[in-house]
Amino acid sequence: MRTIEFLYILLLSCLFDAEAQQKNNPLFESKEILPLQLSYTNKQIKKETNKEKGIHTNLLYKQGQNWDTLPISLRARGNFRRNTCYFTPLKIYFKRGGTQSTPFENHKNVKIVLPCLLEDRSNDDVLKEYLAYKMYELLSPIHFKTRLATLEYTDTRGEKDELHPLAIFLNDSKNSLYNDEGAWAARKAKNHTLLTILIEDDKVVARRHDAKVLKRFVHPLNQEETISIINAFFQFMIGNTDFSTAYSHNQKLIFKEGKSYPIPYDFDMSGLVNASYAVVSNINNTSLDIDKVTERQYRGFKRNFALFEDTRMHFLSKESEILKILEAHKPLFNESKSYETAHDFISDFFAILKNDLRFQKEIVELAREK
Repeated sequence: MRTIEFLYILLLSCLFDAEAQQKNNPLFESKEILPLQLSYTNKQIKKETNKEKGIHTNLLYKQGQNWDTLPISLRARGNFRRNTCYFTPLKIYFKRGGTQSTPFENHKNVKIVLPCLLEDRSNDDVLKEYLAYKMYELLSPIHFKTRLATLEYTDTRGEKDELHPLAIFLNDSKNSLYNDEGAWAARKAKNHTLLTILIEDDKVVARRHDAKVLKRFVHPLNQEETISIINAFFQFMIGNTDFSTAYSHNQKLIFKEGKSYPIPYDFDMSGLVNASYAVVSNINNTSLDIDKVTERQYRGFKRNFALFEDTRMHFLSKESEILKILEAHKPLFNESKSYETAHDFISDFFAILKNDLRFQKEIVELAREK
């Protein structure tokens, strides 16, 4: 028999879903992979972190058999990835009024997640992170909408970065043909085919739910408890420790009717993705009792035990749908082993929920008090 608390989860989902259905979002309604093309200098983009100094270029997107163009500006996101990765995540800004009658209508900007490194597995890692977003969509009515895209990216690499091969034989600074910049040649552009994720802006999420984006810190125990526990269970499910509801790390908050609701994002450090560069988080110098991201540690706070039980029931009711999400995307994996390990990782989470002792030991007893 369902408890009052579990019925509240269902009511909350119905309430927010009803609101969301009234505010269409064309870009994210389609389940088709969106083909994109971009050209910019990879080295330069890492230096541009604010909107005003963004790189101006064109975004090409494909509808049917035709390619269309939108003028945009780009900036880099994320300190870790800018310093560590070959590619950096981006934020795309559209010109006012320039998106009418396009898939990007009603969006001032969108985020785009790129692979981190030049590895054979990189596109599979992006796919697994995308699947984490889609799983959370099933679990919480308040979430970021996402869409998978392919990106044909041309790294223009800048001009005059390499000495022309003939310059060594023409070392004459007075020669007007080769002095100043004349002895330098443009580097050859590099082309990359990448799997990427488009993510809506937090203001779009808030607007969809008649809420506001909250820019200040709120203690986790003062955030709406049902969504907070769902968030914590989800992070445990995907094996993610790279978040903090206390410090708003990889979390956004929206505020509605006196309550704040957390919305998680950025799951590349999770055990589900298991990226080659992933490490166990050390937020605010807090060391954890695990050594690998594929080991789980519950990071949620202590709550009423009945709410834990109801959230457990909620997740178990979604098990088959969550596994179907994985199975439906199996053909997109480049390596079958990558799919199989992801499937096994999520299946083990549900094994924990189904085992009373494991649920008590690995979740309930490890809930935080501070």
